[in-house]
Amino acid sequence: MHVNEQEREQAILDAAAELLLRLGYNKLTMGDVADAVALHRGLVYLIFSSKDELVEAVMVRELDAYTEAWRDHVAADPRGGSAAGVYRAMVHALEELPLAAAIVARDAEVFGKYLRRPGNLFERDTECLGTLGFLRAMREAGAVRRNVDVRAVAFILDALTPALLRRLAAGRGAATGGPSVAELLEALADLLDRGLTPPRGADLRAAKEVLMSELDHAREGLSSAPSRHRR
Repeated sequence: MHVNEQEREQAILDAAAELLLRLGYNKLTMGDVADAVALHRGLVYLIFSSKDELVEAVMVRELDAYTEAWRDHVAADPRGGSAAGVYRAMVHALEELPLAAAIVARDAEVFGKYLRRPGNLFERDTECLGTLGFLRAMREAGAVRRNVDVRAVAFILDALTPALLRRLAAGRGAATGGPSVAELLEALADLLDRGLTPPRGADLRAAKEVLMSELDHAREGLSSAPSRHRR
């Protein structure tokens, strides 16, 4: 019987992604993945020679999906070239992709000891996929004031975003007596617009083009980045 190797590899990646989120890197084993796809563990090792190689392949695939989703949300938003529009698009993309949210947050519960591995994927050039990267791109495009400390703003947003994503996942909102997730996101977006936009305004079209170019470049970088996975 003919076996489609690409489909088998994708099935392994699908299973590994689900298990990584559920169990975390520290508890995940190649045996778990093999059992999930009903394959002998030795066959999984023929495709991915180690757990790190498999986890990194999962991460690269997830980051590619994330950049595509983020780009689509930016493109669909008339104000996608503003800092608020870009952040809103990022949150919506991360809402759709919980593993990407864990990657961007460098979630220790998910990635555990992998975060301390020399040469791990987080040490490579993925900064443009995070909050600091998009703020720098927006500043270069003139959509963020030059005198803004983007590192400090990125730190604040990175502290707030996980809580916002948890609220989104839980579906809590006005029904519990508090503001809805949409209201929270729009309030934060309004603060970003008021605090970051240059006094004379911003060229949203030019800024959107810069950001989308950065995301395209990031996708190209992910596809060509050195990896432990070799076929």
